[in-house]
Amino acid sequence: MKQRLFRIFLLLGTLVVLPATIFSDEGMWMLNQLDKLPWSKMKQHGLELTPEQIYNPNGPSIKDAIILLGGGTSSFVSADGLILTNHHVAFAAIQSVSSVEEDYLKNGFYAKTKEEELSVPSYTAQIVASIKDVTSEILSAVSDTMSPESRLRAIQAKSREVEKAAKGSTDFECRVAEMYSGVKYILSTYEVLRDVRLVYAPPTSIGNYGGEVDNWYWPRHTGDFSLMRVYAAPDGKPAKYSKQNVPYKPKVFLPLSIAGHDEGSFAMIMGFPGRTFRYRTSTEIELAKEETLPLTMDIFKTRMDIIEAAGKNDRSTEIKYSSRWRGLANTYKNYQGTLEGMQHANIMKQRQDQERLFGEFLHSKPELEQQYGSVMKNIADVYQDLKTFNRKQVVLGQLLSGVDILQVATRFNAFANSFAKDSTSGEMKPPEAGVNELKEYLTASFKNMAIAVDKEVMTALILKAADLPPGQRIARIDKIVGMRVGEGLQKTVREFVEELYKHSKLTTLDDCTEMISKSAEDIKDDDFARFAVEISNENLGLQQKITSFNARIGRARGKLLEAWMAWKGSDLYPDANRTLRLTYGEIRSYNPRDGVHYNFETTLGGVMEKETGVDPFIVQPKLRELWEKKDFGRYVDQKAGDVPVAFLADLDITGGNSGSPVINGKGEIIGLAFDGNWEAVVGDYLYQEPLNRSINVDTRYILFVLDKFSNAQNLLNEMMVRDGTHP
Repeated sequence: MKQRLFRIFLLLGTLVVLPATIFSDEGMWMLNQLDKLPWSKMKQHGLELTPEQIYNPNGPSIKDAIILLGGGTSSFVSADGLILTNHHVAFAAIQSVSSVEEDYLKNGFYAKTKEEELSVPSYTAQIVASIKDVTSEILSAVSDTMSPESRLRAIQAKSREVEKAAKGSTDFECRVAEMYSGVKYILSTYEVLRDVRLVYAPPTSIGNYGGEVDNWYWPRHTGDFSLMRVYAAPDGKPAKYSKQNVPYKPKVFLPLSIAGHDEGSFAMIMGFPGRTFRYRTSTEIELAKEETLPLTMDIFKTRMDIIEAAGKNDRSTEIKYSSRWRGLANTYKNYQGTLEGMQHANIMKQRQDQERLFGEFLHSKPELEQQYGSVMKNIADVYQDLKTFNRKQVVLGQLLSGVDILQVATRFNAFANSFAKDSTSGEMKPPEAGVNELKEYLTASFKNMAIAVDKEVMTALILKAADLPPGQRIARIDKIVGMRVGEGLQKTVREFVEELYKHSKLTTLDDCTEMISKSAEDIKDDDFARFAVEISNENLGLQQKITSFNARIGRARGKLLEAWMAWKGSDLYPDANRTLRLTYGEIRSYNPRDGVHYNFETTLGGVMEKETGVDPFIVQPKLRELWEKKDFGRYVDQKAGDVPVAFLADLDITGGNSGSPVINGKGEIIGLAFDGNWEAVVGDYLYQEPLNRSINVDTRYILFVLDKFSNAQNLLNEMMVRDGTHP
């Protein structure tokens, strides 16, 4: 494997060193678009790889080292399936194996042998096996005379057909992704590995140093990394966890560089960015800005406060909800930054000015104006309809997803509906597979749940629903609250919730396990099950509206993108949608505002400067001792005279890129992307070249922590570490 890796990353020759210039490019590019990139310019700035070494559909390339992992990205860093990702990407895995007695979140985790590695069944590692343009196949199922709803159904059916045909009898998963709002469609085929194990996690005081105080802000001093390992069956095929499984042998793994880098050094990222909205109109942005984001933030903050209060003096509850709270807090702060960025960038004016120029272009082309002249008005009309149920869908969605026992009850209702007549006894029984799946679900659910917290969350969300405007109210909630307001409303809702949980047999794991053996009628007769049915029926009617909206807006957005390409050219990158992308640029500082300059790098000394002794700024005694003794080993940056912790690059990323390797021009990992900067959080809607930065933990800090802090020599020996002296 190492020989193959060396062949893939063979240097192309000596580069001419050019004066430093601003070099960056907006865009999260699909791998089948690499021919659109300015390769000569990229080479001038330090790229030594060919396009085929980055993405080769017919042979091994960097693409084969990149992994879709949980909510983020990771990469192979050894021939034995070792993968490197962010601490916050692995956070749910660490939380799932933690307890008050074995507090791996607080204290960290290190498996000194493969036998000590811990299984995390909720994670899968997905590797892209192939990428194919299937636009013509998908669009063969539609015609211009179809209604938007019929068109959407036809595309969904055709996508399933294409996915099924591509999968055949293989173990692969195949997914069709819409690009440019349906102008194009891409089929990605994934090898899905289901045995993922935790190998190493630093203490939270390193892996999440600065916590939510520093989140989204530069300068950062967070050692946001963890290591996991992927296993397969002895024959190399994907398999669920088994002691007989062996480490997966990747086609390619990436070396780690400790050679260092300067401002202006070439950098690129490959990963799986989640969602961006760069082609949204001013009408669409206005609703997000004025209604959707603020309402969601309000609900998230309410849930966060409940969880935080419950966990304040109860570490067990804090551990149970730690991953959920962190996800809520991260999104809350992201939306906060997005709204602030929209204001500072005056995004509405920018979009409206752009739309005016777009309209002028269409007017200059009569044939295009005839075809696309009404597209902006169509989008505005569809959004007027959305306004009539937008608040309801936000609140109802939070109620259905935020209350654990409501989800349990919904799952039991589906289970009861699966009962069928047994061919032998003639009795109504559930399928055996359904019983086993429900048992697994319940075990996982109750492990991360506290009933007292769940009741508080349900109470709060019903009160939010009671505040919905006329025309968007939830009938079942109105039945509870009536015309009550103030203290009377609060009292009524609390009493309802208390009675519901008191009389239901779905609020403990033992009762749920017993309920599995009951008849379908007994299950459906449970108080919470009945409540879940009423809420689900309300949601069913709402989903019909949402489906119609999605069909109409999807068709209108598709037409907008067709016209946009006629205006700007077809060489546009599509919005992010969790498909594999590449972005490139350079390591680069920035000026956030007048008179302020941010350096591109932070160091271990900055960790010490921030220490307060109070979470989230607690420094491990051993880490301080290493810094005071200047015991930096080979991880010191000679210019800084310290261990570098994090660095900035002008790489275009978003959520889902977390854990993506930051790769230098030689194909070596120099860091991991873990955040964006506050001034550019609005980047999901608007890229701003002077401000957009990725925040990345430096490979040298990762290896320093593994080596000097944890003495994890077995892991260091397994990885390929390059210091810049190799040929």
